[in-house]
Amino acid sequence: MKRRQHYWDTLRAFLMLLGIPYHVAMAYRPGQTWIVRSDEGVAAFTWLADVIHLFRMPAFFVVAGYFSALLLMRRAPIEWLKGRFVRLGVPFVATILTLVPIMNLACEFSNLPYSDALNSFAWNSSHSGGYWVRHLWFIIVLLYLCTAAALLFRRRPQLRDAHVPRPVDALLARHFPAALTILAFIVGLWEAAAVELFYAAGLATNVPQQILRLDELIIYLPYYLIGFALQRAPQALERMCRFSMPIAALALLFIGASLAFGDMLHPAPGRLIVSMAAVASAQTLIAIASIFFDRSITFVSKLTDASFVIYLFHLPIICVLVWLACDIAVPVWVKGLAIMLISLALSYAAWLLVTRSYVLRLLFNGTGVEPQSRETRAAAARQIRDERLFPR
Repeated sequence: MKRRQHYWDTLRAFLMLLGIPYHVAMAYRPGQTWIVRSDEGVAAFTWLADVIHLFRMPAFFVVAGYFSALLLMRRAPIEWLKGRFVRLGVPFVATILTLVPIMNLACEFSNLPYSDALNSFAWNSSHSGGYWVRHLWFIIVLLYLCTAAALLFRRRPQLRDAHVPRPVDALLARHFPAALTILAFIVGLWEAAAVELFYAAGLATNVPQQILRLDELIIYLPYYLIGFALQRAPQALERMCRFSMPIAALALLFIGASLAFGDMLHPAPGRLIVSMAAVASAQTLIAIASIFFDRSITFVSKLTDASFVIYLFHLPIICVLVWLACDIAVPVWVKGLAIMLISLALSYAAWLLVTRSYVLRLLFNGTGVEPQSRETRAAAARQIRDERLFPR
């Protein structure tokens, strides 16, 4: 039996927890509006938000694709898919019904007088799909991808043990920096064409874009496929997990180009640059994680277990804190850092509360509600870590 590779879990959790500094930074970009209004900002937060946005979700979907391919080797496709809908779908619905309205009210109160805010809340609640989805969009996209993978594996059972042909795998590993650069360019061309065609077709409307999130599916499908294919290409996977200075330099080059020139470019070439940065950054992050976190670390394991619940709770908490902190006269960077720390602490406290209730575990973590023995709980925890598809 192969040794457990802890760094995949750690990277997934890290990418999910990065939602906290990312969303706080979004609230404190000078001269830019967001869902919650702060009326203040510093340039450093704009840069922080832009950099995190470049690599966070692409890397997350690479990890998600890797875990999907791994688990479909071990489980029947439809049973695995049912588990995904419980693990993802139940918390999705529970969060929409409980946490999202609180977040939306805080956002409205930060922008409008109370009576107008309530009217705006009522109107948006009945007219805008994106108003309800908010930070949960990735669950919709992940369910699309899991469903497609499960149905494909059910139709073609031979795929369960299929791997990338050895000559192809060896070729990719032997010329890995060049192969990854070409792959990044192909992903960039896909996004430059497909996403722009989506918007040019007038599909950026309530149902296809705000509710179904089809544009996000187009954007993140290639990253999921990269992770999926890597799990079936052992030699290329080994190179993916090895630090490469040329690829790291490529990541920095295209991150810098995106930050410096992204606003000046047409969206199509801008997406090409972003894709190059995203693929190279994902490889660098996976390699760094494999170097430093390929072992069980108690503190890291606790954050990994809590990361999904933290993600569900963090944005409502951030929106409330930004709204309440509007009139507090402290430097913006101090306020932003304080909100990051408080949001992490409160979200982790929510996780601790969720673990104490079988019903809350089902609603916000997608796990069972029946009382269990200590041994069964430990086995279930190990299984959850094996199956979890989040950073996020």
